[in-house]
Amino acid sequence: MKSNKCSKPFNDEQMEKAPRYYSCHRLDSPILRPYPNWEAHNQRKEVPELVSAFRTKVDSCGQLWVLDTGFSDLNTDNPKQIVLPRIVIYDLKTDKLLRVYQIPEEQFNKEDSFFSNIVIEEDGCDNSIAYLADLGKPSLVVYDFKQNKSWMVTHHYFHIDPTAGNMNVSGVSYIGTDGLYGLALSEKNEEGFSTLYFHPKTSFNEFTVSTKVLRNETALQNASAVFSEFKLLGSRGPKAQSGVSFLHKKTGVLFYSLVNLNAVACWRTSLQNYTIQSQGRIFMSNELMVSPEDIKVDQNDTLWVLSNKLPVFLYTFLEYKEYNFRILKSSVKEAIAGTACDSKIKYNHTIMMNITGNSRGVNLAAGTGAVSLNMMYITIGALLLLLASR
Repeated sequence: MKSNKCSKPFNDEQMEKAPRYYSCHRLDSPILRPYPNWEAHNQRKEVPELVSAFRTKVDSCGQLWVLDTGFSDLNTDNPKQIVLPRIVIYDLKTDKLLRVYQIPEEQFNKEDSFFSNIVIEEDGCDNSIAYLADLGKPSLVVYDFKQNKSWMVTHHYFHIDPTAGNMNVSGVSYIGTDGLYGLALSEKNEEGFSTLYFHPKTSFNEFTVSTKVLRNETALQNASAVFSEFKLLGSRGPKAQSGVSFLHKKTGVLFYSLVNLNAVACWRTSLQNYTIQSQGRIFMSNELMVSPEDIKVDQNDTLWVLSNKLPVFLYTFLEYKEYNFRILKSSVKEAIAGTACDSKIKYNHTIMMNITGNSRGVNLAAGTGAVSLNMMYITIGALLLLLASR
């Protein structure tokens, strides 16, 4: 593992109270504030409040759900399990810690499990259900907030597609082994249940299942009886492995990253077919959006994308004289305009079948009237990001 060095501005004693990350050069980007405070990230504690906040979600009650993997030193051959994987919940109004739920050891595998995503199905402030993706086992853990208990779901569709393992992100080649990763929830139906859209990261396919199935712990014990309740939606096509996803309920548009293409794409859930032709490509750049690792849409219908060069960090080294972490944003309306996701147009069957990136942001609209998309971006020089969304 190579690294770039720069002079340390603190001595060892000062570093105990100072930020553990510092910049090797001055940036124009804003300095991020640790949440809820620096003490919560103090790794010298016997049981740190937070170790590795891999994914966050904010519900409509103003509660921040943090998926803490419990790992440190992930970019080494010997990552350390400081604490077991858990859900940490804060009240954003007061910044107070509300609850810590440790996932029971029988619901994950210490050697292989890694929890990569969380989505929340709300029913009031005290009756939410959380769904957690474990890419390593692979499995889905369902957490009932009211009962403060969880159960594990397994299925063949959570596993990798061996034909999708060839990954290349900005010249960094590696073999993908990540199972269940992308999770997104639809609006609830008349029965009060949502559709969960999901996919392994090492896969070209998208799948669905009703949360009515996932919330029935008793029925899930008979795996063969519920197997057919999980559905194959369709394929994104060649080179279209996807990581994170987010469903904008107001428009019914599913946004998702394309990790091999450094791109963000979309699909309108009201369409009957999930095909290459029915999907839109929103933004793609080998410079501004290397490895889009998180996608959110906030209450103002703003689409947010975080890129962080994660494969570069894991498999080679980051060049700290470059911008490595970026937040990009666009209104949902502008993002989908002219694409197959725009409800005002019918999708065009001539959508690009083979797409390669370039060094600039380009228009990849799939609609009948192609329009360019100018995404505003903010560069940041820190590892911590909390994107609040509903």
